[in-house]
Amino acid sequence: MSISADRDIVRRLASRLAAFAVQPQQREKLEAWKSLNALRPQRPMLWITEVPWGEFENQVEALRLQSETEPCRSIERELRHRLFTACSLTCDEVVDGIWWLPLQINGANFGVEIHEQQILQGDSYIQSHHYEPVMKDFDDIAKIRMPDVSYDEAATLARKSFLEELFGGILPVRLHGPRQHFFPAWDDVVRWTGVTEALTDLLARPEFLHALMRRLTDSFLERMTQLEERHLLGEPHPLNRVGSGAAGFTDELPQPGSDPAHLRTIDQWGGATAQIFGEVSPAMHAEFALKYEMEVMARCGLNYYGCCEPLHNKMHLMDSVPRLRKISISAWCDVEKAASRAKRRYVFSHKPTPACFAEDQFDAARAEQELRQRLERSGNMPCEIIMKDISTVRGDVRRLIDWCQMAHRLVRNLPAR
Repeated sequence: MSISADRDIVRRLASRLAAFAVQPQQREKLEAWKSLNALRPQRPMLWITEVPWGEFENQVEALRLQSETEPCRSIERELRHRLFTACSLTCDEVVDGIWWLPLQINGANFGVEIHEQQILQGDSYIQSHHYEPVMKDFDDIAKIRMPDVSYDEAATLARKSFLEELFGGILPVRLHGPRQHFFPAWDDVVRWTGVTEALTDLLARPEFLHALMRRLTDSFLERMTQLEERHLLGEPHPLNRVGSGAAGFTDELPQPGSDPAHLRTIDQWGGATAQIFGEVSPAMHAEFALKYEMEVMARCGLNYYGCCEPLHNKMHLMDSVPRLRKISISAWCDVEKAASRAKRRYVFSHKPTPACFAEDQFDAARAEQELRQRLERSGNMPCEIIMKDISTVRGDVRRLIDWCQMAHRLVRNLPAR
């Protein structure tokens, strides 16, 4: 197949996506997200992400790739995923009909080489990881480099030119710099030290972990400073994923009076998570994680906290997070206990377990009961339901479709709060 034929395939799909973008329900969903994020929810919002497309995309005609050349195939794949979500996965994902292209930015990573073993999980995107420690003592902490951020304008514009020619004006191509500052510091730490080693060192070598976190935080803060000073930050476009949750549509960012050409970190979303601290005491969580995370979040306009770690015993710690707007309520969280402490000051970002997709038979009734209980136990908290981390659907795409239909019906029929 020729490049011309591949381009025609991409343009046909792009035209379909553009048609979805102008439908009235896109604006309705956008406004509903804004209301939720302003703590004035119309209803719980619903989003599904991190889908194991590889398990079934060759079995579903709408997902089967037709182009033969790269990068057309990767672009076709993303278009087909978006279209399938819009057509078949009934949720509140907003289609805006724009192809967002990130700036090519160099010199922003920590520079630490990771030694790991990976075990693939069939055709899923999920992998198992075993990390070999590369940071064992104080001298190793210097491996975390201070950033020297630079923008490769030539590479970015070349990519933009290619995409504009490929789409032929059907989808506008817009550039954007980093839109948020999510600081999953302990995800990095355990990759460098090993999980068991890091948790043991909370007691055995606390001074080592404090030195490591100090260096890591300073590097992240310096990255934020350089991105701001070099005018590389992007407008916090509402389709950008916020933290480990969903859409960040809001009228509160950028800050009133901000300069679109010179955005600041205070004009953007921030956040943090310490997933490995699920069973660590609140005092240790504050000392080894939140103490450092606060320095990042203090520089941001709105913040999202958490991922998989249960936070019901740590809600009092959340009081100190500036401009905290969303909290992850994981599958292991005591929802009622968290709600009693939160008092409607945050959006509860519910993360129901995706285990229902992995069972021999998909039990939609049981999945609905779990969602209903989570929402009931949330009291009058503003809520969103984020189904993510889906490692398998046993090759059965119908499970995703049925779950979305069930969850969408549930949130639509709930009594007003």
